[in-house]
Amino acid sequence: METFYKQTKIMPKFNKQLAALVFLTLVATGIVLPAVATQAQSPAEQLCRLRPGINPVCTVLVTAPIGVAIRSGPGSNYQKIGVIPYQYDVNVRVSKSSREWVKLADRPGWIHSHYLQMAGD
Repeated sequence: METFYKQTKIMPKFNKQLAALVFLTLVATGIVLPAVATQAQSPAEQLCRLRPGINPVCTVLVTAPIGVAIRSGPGSNYQKIGVIPYQYDVNVRVSKSSREWVKLADRPGWIHSHYLQMAGD
């Protein structure tokens, strides 16, 4: 195959300087490229940007204008036991088994990750 490229003169060359410039531009502008592992992560794990070996607790902000319901379990079929108002932050614990639901870290209850965003950067 290499012979084909040499004969047709279309063999692409790797430009180290260009690659370094692209990398530094991404770093300087703060653009974050998604990791391959995020495809296997649940929506809740993606919310907290969890990495292997990291504590599964993070602080999130409620983005739903009417607040988010606290449920007794990880699903809308569980009893509603409270509400967290809009723009409040709360600590949540993430588990692989709950997929789109996160458990409140400091008290009983579960909330849906769709109505949350990670607090901070």
